[in-house]
Amino acid sequence: MKISIDWLKEYIPVTHTVEEMADKISLTGIESGPVKLGEELTGLVVGHITSVTPHPDSDHLKVCQVDVGEDEDIQIVCGAPNVAKDQYVIVAKHGSHLPNGVRIKRGKLRGQESNGMICGLDEVGVPAQYMPKEFENGIYVFDQPETPGQEVYDLLGLKDQMIDIDITPNRADTLGMRGAAWEIGATYDEKPSFKKPELDDTKVKDSNNLSVKVEEKALVPDYLVRELKDITVGKSPLWVQRRLWNQGIRPVNSVIDAANYVMIEYGQPIQAYDLDKLAGELTVKKAHDGDKLQLVDEDKVLNHNDLVVTSGDKILGLAGIVNGKLASVDENTKNVVLEAGVFDGASVRKAAQRHDLRDDASNRFEKGVDNGIVSEALVRATSLVDQFSTAKEISKEIVGNYTKAEPTVIDGSIKHINHLMGLNLSTDEIVKILDRLGFESEVTGDKLTVTVPTRRWDMAIEADVVEEVNRIYGYENLPNTLPAGMETRGGYSKKREFSNKLRDVLLGEGMDEVINYSLLSKKEVDDFNTIHSEYTKLLHPMTEDHEYLRNSLIPGLVRNVAYNQARNENDLGIFEQARIFNREKGVARPEEVEYIGGAVSGNVVNGSWNTKAQKTDFYYLKGIVDELLSFTNADAKFEYIATSDYTNLHPGQTAKILANGQVVGLIGKLHPKYQKSQSVDDTFVFELNIDALFDLNPRNVQSQSAPKYPSISRDLAILVKSDVQNGEIIDDIYANGGKYLNNVTIFDVYEGKNIKTNYKSLAYHLEFLNPNDTLTDEEVEKAFSLVKDSLVQKFNVEIR
Repeated sequence: MKISIDWLKEYIPVTHTVEEMADKISLTGIESGPVKLGEELTGLVVGHITSVTPHPDSDHLKVCQVDVGEDEDIQIVCGAPNVAKDQYVIVAKHGSHLPNGVRIKRGKLRGQESNGMICGLDEVGVPAQYMPKEFENGIYVFDQPETPGQEVYDLLGLKDQMIDIDITPNRADTLGMRGAAWEIGATYDEKPSFKKPELDDTKVKDSNNLSVKVEEKALVPDYLVRELKDITVGKSPLWVQRRLWNQGIRPVNSVIDAANYVMIEYGQPIQAYDLDKLAGELTVKKAHDGDKLQLVDEDKVLNHNDLVVTSGDKILGLAGIVNGKLASVDENTKNVVLEAGVFDGASVRKAAQRHDLRDDASNRFEKGVDNGIVSEALVRATSLVDQFSTAKEISKEIVGNYTKAEPTVIDGSIKHINHLMGLNLSTDEIVKILDRLGFESEVTGDKLTVTVPTRRWDMAIEADVVEEVNRIYGYENLPNTLPAGMETRGGYSKKREFSNKLRDVLLGEGMDEVINYSLLSKKEVDDFNTIHSEYTKLLHPMTEDHEYLRNSLIPGLVRNVAYNQARNENDLGIFEQARIFNREKGVARPEEVEYIGGAVSGNVVNGSWNTKAQKTDFYYLKGIVDELLSFTNADAKFEYIATSDYTNLHPGQTAKILANGQVVGLIGKLHPKYQKSQSVDDTFVFELNIDALFDLNPRNVQSQSAPKYPSISRDLAILVKSDVQNGEIIDDIYANGGKYLNNVTIFDVYEGKNIKTNYKSLAYHLEFLNPNDTLTDEEVEKAFSLVKDSLVQKFNVEIR
């Protein structure tokens, strides 16, 4: 909510700068900041166009003589389609400054001298979407004569100073100028004064053509309307229009502008209908499934949860949100109905979100409106319409539903209030603070009874009174005290330390950390549901792309890769450490499980004069994962088991990661079809369950001295069928190599020419070591023979 200082001056005296006021308000707990419009504007004046002639060398340009209050008219060349003689317009003279650093200079347009510019509102700082529609494609023209040469800033509100209040949801009372005046006035010990709106009694008649019915009284505690007959719809006064466009509201006509003006003034939304377009009784009820609301640019399909305003079989609008076009007020309207009501905030919020129709009105109903000023706000709107459009007859208030607004009465104790604040204020000081807020107080001994006006519906208990006294007294004035009690030693839990260690390992590997939303689309949760979780859908998702809680980190990482590769950043190594959500069938709430996942693509090493480029592959990522698993210090056997179970991973380059036979993650290359659908190049991913890794028994690490005796190595080359995995071979070598087999590494893999079809050649380096004695060739050869014999028997290998 932007609080106009010029408007605020109508209620309280304002003697401070907008910066000082914003700072002062922020200290009361409501975040605010100064807004100064049009600080860069200079040289803008009213001009009177005295003549318009066609440009001799252009079909669309016109040469205008303009009176700007100087001794002689100045000549300006203008291309606006609506420029005409005798108009009063905005003129930027030679040397003027406009928004975005634009400076106007004297010059020639197709040979004709031009000494300035005739401006549209968007050219002087009013956003195009908020200025009157009739001036969208042309210059702005004043409705009535103004003094040539007069500065236009105050006329158009171009240099209005404002305070932008960022309210918390419970302080919706400041969504109106009057409520804001109470808040700011209390800050400076100034009580606002308001003029009560009145109607011309000679026009008010006890007759009406309309009946009103509210079927959902629980959702609509107040619903009041008035009829105005034989009006003339036109433009609203300039002072109304400028206040509206500075609030981000486009002026439309004298009726709609009056309704919107009251919404900003009182915080009470007002709706207007063309009485002659109604088809019968005005009714507030629930819609039926499949009903349609016709808006200006689209139709909305409604359901039985939507609260609507109808007339006969016509749906006029969504209650508290938006009106349709069936009974809209336009320049031909002669009889109008004004509506003021209070609608259930939850119902309005859900409907506005469901149909993507949140606006200024729905925002106020969602947060709450003052049901104590509904009737007064309706009178104010009626009086403004009468003032702007001259009604011949006004009906009395027509009541669809009415709930008497009762102030909230809160009992408290002076002593207890001081105790909670840590102060020792006198009774008079506390009462004075409450009086500044417009609260009535009664004191009987130590007992304090506070009567809170209906505009402050956020207050209910003594603690609320304490908060108000604290705010106005000043949080900065509260005494400083050190916390009492035992000191606690901070630190991370064991699981958090474990998780942080894994994160540091990947950072040390040169990977970059990313953070993604925990919400995915339906397709994304389908793509990598490797844990076979039930999906968890939000009741009210913001968009279709964020409907479900994630069951894997991989979709988010793939999205990161696609984003970077689309911007020619192809050499990527990224990871994310976050929670996924696993929900078992029949369970209401998902379990949050800590995971860590990564993705690599592009080159590991870029080519240069002495090196060749090296592309990322499965084994490069496997090396990173091996390093990561080594830092878990788990007393477990980690295995990689090839699998084709995952649809969107390459069936020949994918493996499950097992710890003691339990699946703790996966690693693999994205399937080519999936890569194409996601617009990414070759990408390899992994994912590990941190919770499962943490639950593994830790390994006891003991230091030992370096071996004193030399090792003996043997190389082994074998020919084996292609479907036999390297891991199986190594496991068998360790199983038969004896107690002195210290290490086994594979150093060559070959398939192709001179090798039998469906066979591959593998070469291993075996290292034997006895830390306590010198090994003999006989011991090594004996163990080596057992290794070869076992491989021949189990895998039918050929020793080469």
